[in-house]
Amino acid sequence: MKKLFSFIFATAALTAVSQPKKAPKMAPVLTPGYYVVAKGDTVKGEVQTNPEDETDFYHKFGFKPAAKGGKVIIIDTKKAKAYGYDDKQFALINVGGEEVYAERLATGRLNFYEYRFNGKVNGNPGVEVDYFIQDTKSEDLKEVKKLSRTFFRKELKPYMKEQEMLWSDIDKFTFSKQKITEAIKEFNKFYAPAPAETE
Repeated sequence: MKKLFSFIFATAALTAVSQPKKAPKMAPVLTPGYYVVAKGDTVKGEVQTNPEDETDFYHKFGFKPAAKGGKVIIIDTKKAKAYGYDDKQFALINVGGEEVYAERLATGRLNFYEYRFNGKVNGNPGVEVDYFIQDTKSEDLKEVKKLSRTFFRKELKPYMKEQEMLWSDIDKFTFSKQKITEAIKEFNKFYAPAPAETE
């Protein structure tokens, strides 16, 4: 009888140990944010800033509505046309026929976007980055266009030709997100509406 109980106990212990365990999930880290629905209404609440995959920000995001007792829900590209938190703003753009969120690095006459996705970096799985530009005032350049990492300066020329000193100062050999963003922000200042005068 002792052997039978020992066998049953050992079998139960092995079964318990061999059960697959669910991977622990991090608690959501939330920060004040918002999203904009198709009609243009803004919903305020908190955005989850620690998704399991950093590329999730470009397809969906966790959001907790401002109403008390609300839970974190997933908002995707069908529910919101834009969202933001802290100093980050994301807007819908079309990439290869798919609607995705891209981070807006500069906004104004010229919009400059960054889009991150899972791909290959130096032959290994990693996060790839593409950049896109748009001229909101030009019919020919209004469509969001991918900016090449090799010929970026040549591709920027039609967008920035009216302010050649900004375009010509960009290094033509080294792609620098920061330098291009700064140049586009400077360009946009020339076309920003004048502030209303107060009496």
